[in-house]
Amino acid sequence: MASADSEKLRSIGISIIAVGVVIAGLVLGRSFLIPLAIAVLLWNLLEALIDGFRRVGIGRVRLPRSIAALLAIAAVSFFVYLIVNILLAQGGAVAEAWPHYGERLKSIAADLALWLGPDYSAKVREVIGRVDLTRHAAGLFVTAQSLLLNAILIVLYVGFLMGERRYVSQKIAALFPDAGQARDTDKMLSAISGGIRRYIWIKTLISLLTALLSYAVLRGLGVDFAETWALLIFFLNYIPNIGSVIGVIFPTVLALVQFDTLVPFFTIGIGLTAIQLIIGNVVDPMLTGRSLNMSSFAIVLLLAFWGTIWGVVGMFLCVPIMMLMMIVCANVPSWRWVAVLLSKDGRIDVQPPGPIPNSQR
Repeated sequence: MASADSEKLRSIGISIIAVGVVIAGLVLGRSFLIPLAIAVLLWNLLEALIDGFRRVGIGRVRLPRSIAALLAIAAVSFFVYLIVNILLAQGGAVAEAWPHYGERLKSIAADLALWLGPDYSAKVREVIGRVDLTRHAAGLFVTAQSLLLNAILIVLYVGFLMGERRYVSQKIAALFPDAGQARDTDKMLSAISGGIRRYIWIKTLISLLTALLSYAVLRGLGVDFAETWALLIFFLNYIPNIGSVIGVIFPTVLALVQFDTLVPFFTIGIGLTAIQLIIGNVVDPMLTGRSLNMSSFAIVLLLAFWGTIWGVVGMFLCVPIMMLMMIVCANVPSWRWVAVLLSKDGRIDVQPPGPIPNSQR
């Protein structure tokens, strides 16, 4: 009995140490792991697009994978081109509009003085006086260099992943001589890949719809930099729960300093909030159904965890990583309880979304 208890305590101690080592590795190796994680996500996005293009055809005739891959790469490249164009085109406009925003902030501070008194007003003026975009120019330049280097690294990773994909089945067969074990491992990897692709596809469609509707509201009300805000809303929508809140706050606050009245401020806030609520509570559940059977509380916890160790990028990757954890834990009997806790209703479905032919692996 004592021996069994000692063995159990030893097992728990080893598990705690292993978890600590993994967390330390995630923190210390973030500069290497983050580009790799983004590359895997983009690779799955390309594979989802390739699968989508391959389904397009006449009768039983389907596009060859090579042509579908070229179309997917062209679509992603065009989207990146649009993003860069929007950011470069509106970068100068921000500098030109900043003096007007500064004057408007001073006017708001003066109005607050009537409500808060001179002491609080002086503090508000001091805070506003510290807001200066030019002081952060050097830091932004260094950040841009780092982003460029990481972008090149990510592109290389994606290229090699696409080149290696055809050998996955052969490697699994070599790693696991037992045919049943190799089949189970291949099935688990297919479920992980299929789940991530499905999530990316659905989330991209929802984010695009949210961004387009938000752009229509912002453009219709004459908000400055509507394209940039729509782009920001598109990306923030990938962050569960808090992304939509931030996407509403930023353009609403801009309306406060851009316009001389509070009507646009309230109109934009109500309009963007309505879009987020309708899409989040009606459209999103209709598209996802039970395909993303995840606990909302677990998502919030993991969002805080990955945001702490990997920053904003960790928040973007939170759901795909959680999906990977659920599928892996569901296939390991001793860790199945983790998958149950991460799920929404306790039901675990580890089946892949559909058969993936060997030629597509």
